[in-house]
Amino acid sequence: MIAKSRHLKRLILIIGDLLVFQIALLVTITIRFTGFDYDQWSIVAWPFFLVSLLWIIVLFIAGLYDLDAHKDQMRLLRSFVEGMIANLALAIGFFYLLPFFGIGPRTILFLQFAVSLLLGYFWRIAFSKWVLSKFVTGRVLFIGNADDVRETAALLSASTLGHELKYAFALSGEKYYDGTIEWIDRLEELGTLLRAGKVSAIVLGIKPDAYEDVRQVLYDSLFEPITILDRAEIEEAATGRIPLSHVSETWFLAHLRESEKAWYEIAKRGADVLLAIPFGLFTLLILPYVALAMKITMPGPIFYSQIRVGKGGKPFRIWKFRTMVVDSEKNGAKFTADAKNDPRLTKFGSIMRQLRIDELPQLWNVLRGELSFIGPRPERPEFVAPLINRMPHYALRHITRPGLTGWAQVKFLTPTSSLDDSLRKLQYDLFYIKHRSPLLDFVILLRTVGIVLRRQGT
Repeated sequence: MIAKSRHLKRLILIIGDLLVFQIALLVTITIRFTGFDYDQWSIVAWPFFLVSLLWIIVLFIAGLYDLDAHKDQMRLLRSFVEGMIANLALAIGFFYLLPFFGIGPRTILFLQFAVSLLLGYFWRIAFSKWVLSKFVTGRVLFIGNADDVRETAALLSASTLGHELKYAFALSGEKYYDGTIEWIDRLEELGTLLRAGKVSAIVLGIKPDAYEDVRQVLYDSLFEPITILDRAEIEEAATGRIPLSHVSETWFLAHLRESEKAWYEIAKRGADVLLAIPFGLFTLLILPYVALAMKITMPGPIFYSQIRVGKGGKPFRIWKFRTMVVDSEKNGAKFTADAKNDPRLTKFGSIMRQLRIDELPQLWNVLRGELSFIGPRPERPEFVAPLINRMPHYALRHITRPGLTGWAQVKFLTPTSSLDDSLRKLQYDLFYIKHRSPLLDFVILLRTVGIVLRRQGT
């Protein structure tokens, strides 16, 4: 229920944007012809609707359907204006470079853009004020250690889940009183609270089997419209990652059902091949120009290869356009902490890194089935061994085929400069492995385009 409420809010935002674009067209027609002209509207309605769908995709790439972006109004304004400027350029190309509809609505287009920009931003302010914070809200009860209450309350408050921690039942630890949380002292009060309908969700910081009396009260509440979640599920829904402190053999047994993903893996493999062919042809077309630029700016071989760990822990060799000076790792393997300032990178290599051009030869690995377009990034064996020593469950990220980009790459943009950063990325990889689906892959693909255009990450 809590995670679904955020999906519902995002859907409302998308539908609202689509409606805003259509309303903007009606306003534009009315202004342009000093009154609504149905004949003129009927000529441009369908082309502008198709443009609106493309605009939604661009806004998604710009990160404007990330609900967390609405917490910072200045960031929201900047991102929205940038996204709409890109949309204007896209619309100009749609009408004038690909004139399928035989119309060149210059005045209508620029006027509709201006109205959409104005109405769209006001819609997003209204969404932040009324929908994001007040639609699908609920009161949460926490049961567990009192020391975990403050952290859970902060997690909910900082998220866009729309729920607030209002009650707490402490089984251990020291309570604190700041006027925001009502503490339940007795089991009888707990049962009364649940039956009164004041709670929409219960977050468990304990295992109910260890507390028979609490388990019985929770069992009796099954007839009430209350969602029961554990602490890890709340953090997962709020952050898009799986906290490693909650990962165990039991977690993998409960959440990873690979037989249920068989159809998805087959379809994904087919999509990988279909996408790899046109991108591979594009790579062959630009290869002479990349090779020439590399020979001029940095002596040495064009390609560079590394051994990576793939599905099932099987090693394979990836190929990339070389971005570093020759013998850059003569003193051993190192992380590339910064694609802009790493001293081992050449100037042209840094540009290729930021635009992900250096990754294009890996399309050969995609065709061979060693890589997918979407999946956990394959690590080097030199890094995998110490990571497994620190986190034995790390090896289970190899349960699926690695990818050119992934959930960790679009959510954790901080450069990976240490093993600790790799373990942080593991939390996002586990989220992807648990929830992987065509829809999540599509979201990752769009976010990756936005990251590349903004030259973020490494």
